[in-house]
Amino acid sequence: MMIRSEILELWQQYSSTPFPKGYGGKVINGLDLSLLDAEIAGCIHMYVHNSGELDSRHVEILSKCLVDLNTVLLLLNPEELTYFNRLGQLADLVLEEVKR
Repeated sequence: MMIRSEILELWQQYSSTPFPKGYGGKVINGLDLSLLDAEIAGCIHMYVHNSGELDSRHVEILSKCLVDLNTVLLLLNPEELTYFNRLGQLADLVLEEVKR
């Protein structure tokens, strides 16, 4: 399966952007942001490196994490919001593709 260029571009941007300072281990609404980041990024990494394929277990993990991410987005500062919005957008696009 061909991976959309938009996903690859966002993934490259995400991969080259450092995790927001001061947010490592930070918990908001009971969610550890660094763990959430790692789980979402891990699923997207698998998708990109498996030629656009993602097994059902990782689709479920990505879906749950995206819901969790959306619950904290409005509580973030602008700098962190940009980082996590990109991650959420990537998760949305990947889920859209694998559910086709």
